Amino acid sequence: MDPYAVLGVARDAPTDEIRQAYVALARRTHPDVRGDDPAAAEQMRRINLAWEMLSDADSRAAIDRRLSRPPQPKAPQSASPAGERAAPPTDDDIYAGHYDRDDDLDDRPITEGNLPGWMRLGAPAAFVVGIFAVIFGVMAGGFVLLRLGLLLLGLSVLLFMLSPFVVLIRSRGGPLR
Repeated sequence: MDPYAVLGVARDAPTDEIRQAYVALARRTHPDVRGDDPAAAEQMRRINLAWEMLSDADSRAAIDRRLSRPPQPKAPQSASPAGERAAPPTDDDIYAGHYDRDDDLDDRPITEGNLPGWMRLGAPAAFVVGIFAVIFGVMAGGFVLLRLGLLLLGLSVLLFMLSPFVVLIRSRGGPLR
């Protein structure tokens, strides 16, 4: 599906123009406006999907890359044991990532996804306090303080190692928002 064609806008159209086209089409084709037209719901679904695809900058960039590539020759569909052909994937399957495409990798750019404050300050603070606890634990002969220092050093290493994954998840709109 070409979302630009669905909304009737050029590929280089600014987001405001795309939004205006979406609103105009939605007002004309919404099932509440068109009454008992059975095609209205399907047409509105495609318009909503096109807007969803083009309103997000990362999704739009991926679509632009996909549309700029030359079309790949399609492999013949294999028949099932009963002789029935498998149903081709729908636009929803491809967009939602439920279909094994040729570009399985998520090629959206990583955007800024700031670390939470507790994690940004937690790793260096645990490291500094851990170093002092180890030094004073060794000097004073306090094994409790030494153990606490080693535990804090381990925690700081763990937080440091997890931070790139947290940034990646947050930049992709994951559950850590």
